[in-house]
Amino acid sequence: MSFTHPGHSSSDPFCRSGIIRLTFLFVWVLSVPLVASSQESTGDGEQKPVGMEVEESLRPLFKGQAPTNLDQLESMQTHVKALADTVLKTTVGIQVGAAQGSGVLISRDGYILTAAHVSGRSGRTARVLLTDGSILPARTLGLNRALDAGLMKIISDDWESLDWPYAEMGDAETAKLGQWVLALGHPGGYQADRKPVVRFGRVIHRFDDVVTTDCTLIGGDSGGPLFSMDGKVVGIHSRIGQELIHNVHVPISAYHAGWDRMVAEEDWGQLPGSPYIGVRGSSDSEQAIVEEIVKGGPADRAGIQVKDVITKFGDSVIRNFDSLVASVGIHRPGERIKVTIERDGQEMELTLRIGRAGGNLPPESPESKPEDSRFPFWKTKPVIVDYTSWSSYIASFRPAGVHERNYSAVRNAFIPVVKKAGRCSVEIYDGRKALAFGTIVSTDGYVLTKASQILDEKVDFPLDCHLSNGKIVSAELVSHRPKLDLVMLKITTKKLKAVQWNTDVPAIGSWLVTPGLADEPIAFGVVSVAPRAIKGGLLGVLLGESANGPYVERVFPNTAAQEAGLQRGDIIRQVNEVEIKDRDHLIKTVRQHLPGEKINLLVIRGDEELTIEPVLGRESDIAGTRAVEQQNLGGALSKRRSGFESVLQHDTILQPEQCGGPIVDTTGKTIGINIARASRVSSYALPASVIVPVIEEMKTPDANPSGETPEDTE
Repeated sequence: MSFTHPGHSSSDPFCRSGIIRLTFLFVWVLSVPLVASSQESTGDGEQKPVGMEVEESLRPLFKGQAPTNLDQLESMQTHVKALADTVLKTTVGIQVGAAQGSGVLISRDGYILTAAHVSGRSGRTARVLLTDGSILPARTLGLNRALDAGLMKIISDDWESLDWPYAEMGDAETAKLGQWVLALGHPGGYQADRKPVVRFGRVIHRFDDVVTTDCTLIGGDSGGPLFSMDGKVVGIHSRIGQELIHNVHVPISAYHAGWDRMVAEEDWGQLPGSPYIGVRGSSDSEQAIVEEIVKGGPADRAGIQVKDVITKFGDSVIRNFDSLVASVGIHRPGERIKVTIERDGQEMELTLRIGRAGGNLPPESPESKPEDSRFPFWKTKPVIVDYTSWSSYIASFRPAGVHERNYSAVRNAFIPVVKKAGRCSVEIYDGRKALAFGTIVSTDGYVLTKASQILDEKVDFPLDCHLSNGKIVSAELVSHRPKLDLVMLKITTKKLKAVQWNTDVPAIGSWLVTPGLADEPIAFGVVSVAPRAIKGGLLGVLLGESANGPYVERVFPNTAAQEAGLQRGDIIRQVNEVEIKDRDHLIKTVRQHLPGEKINLLVIRGDEELTIEPVLGRESDIAGTRAVEQQNLGGALSKRRSGFESVLQHDTILQPEQCGGPIVDTTGKTIGINIARASRVSSYALPASVIVPVIEEMKTPDANPSGETPEDTE
């Protein structure tokens, strides 16, 4: 399995609206009001780190016990909301040269934990971006490359005038299996109009040198904090793997052990290698048949032979060669694994020690043994070769493990929420093809759903609408609102249950539940970011700041900027009629426009004043870049995922065809409609406050409901 750093570098052109973005994550869980909010002070005026006491009744749950009822879920929610509010301001954005990442303040005198691949070598100048918009200078200190642990420090001549909240490092033994954690960061890069993004999940693997969770990460999150429920930092975001549950963090013990060396600006350690067993096979077979053995490799030494069928690798049942690749990829070099094979009709169990690609194995020691055998490691490819595609494995059904957020026992706790919501969801099909979910908005048969998920398929109406009672009825198209990406459908049947709306905005960290046709929810997650506009027009440049205004440092290929003729060094003074103040203002202004929209830029090039008219694109315009590839790790995204006046971002994992249905709070009230699977780390919902005012007007048929005007399209 291949792992990649979520953080960006100058070669990572994930630039929406003209800036390279980083990934950051942040998770909220609700908390009881036993918090030490923001920074505390001692009697003599000395500040203490932020933190939060966990109520006695919640400790077993947060340590890994599955919630079993709605009261427990709501108590968790209360705690998480309060905790997120407490630790939010300790998370910072980081810029080192052209690279961006995240970090966390952990001392009054300005020390910041981050990832080694974000800070880079010691002695470099950096910028630290606080949540209030302040920008402070900093210096990179030491780093441990082997563990991806880095340290920085804010530079100041007047510490008495500076004041910021800071977090406390947890104990080396924290972050146990199944423990609930909050992940914060700046996914896609620091954005002035967006606070650090929240994700909530659990620790699913734990080793001495890494922690893995199902809190989804992506580029820009690197270096951001992983918090335990008492507000202490237990890990730092490092890298990601092919699956959404593969999110790797540096354990806090790396900073405790290496603190003095980092403060002394020492750089040490080498990058680890990837797991390797030395067999070849093909994805064309329905079994994991060994077609070739690498002589002297781990499989050869274990006694595996050509034509053996591998049926189990450690705890993983192996169905085909793709699943073997995936299973090997989540282990680590040096680990001893039980491998079950079939040979000549007989089942055998062998012991194999996983190798390291391109290097020697680490020495075996009791201290290196993991608490859990499965683990996704580093960023290079495993040396199982000749597999054709990951897609079949990623898309295949894999029951959630006992330590995962999506474990069946946790999902079952949300059944009362789905029952409270009522049978207000439908599934929309074109023959046997699932298109989208739908939301019943009135008892007389009107259903709202995601327009592009229906109309982009060029379907013929009527469509099939599957109801929760098992009936299949016909659905006709009534009206279309392209800017909202909504269509209204009409079905004819009796005893429909319409949604109950809640137009209040749920707090960050609130549970959100996506109901389907059954009692068990389709998915659940938490609110990650307050509602905001998602315009997302992409210019395709890396920006710098100068006394004369923001300027183009780099133009990325195959983008609006290149097509329009922008050049390195161009100073951008105006967007349409808007005078640009600084780089952040330029980014915000460009983001007000949709992909496909033409804008006018007033540009200073040397002694010339030019007008340039780029037609804005989107992220996918920059084909083949690592940041774009990261978005596709874990499943498909919605084709239409920008151009919204207001969305509520949450960390629920959906498929594009699961959009269009309601998303509800713990009372069963509908707070919005899922409108897009937006990225590896986020889904979007249109808030109820946006939807409710247009329902009645959308019941009136359009003259051409499937037609679009140019100004409405992306």
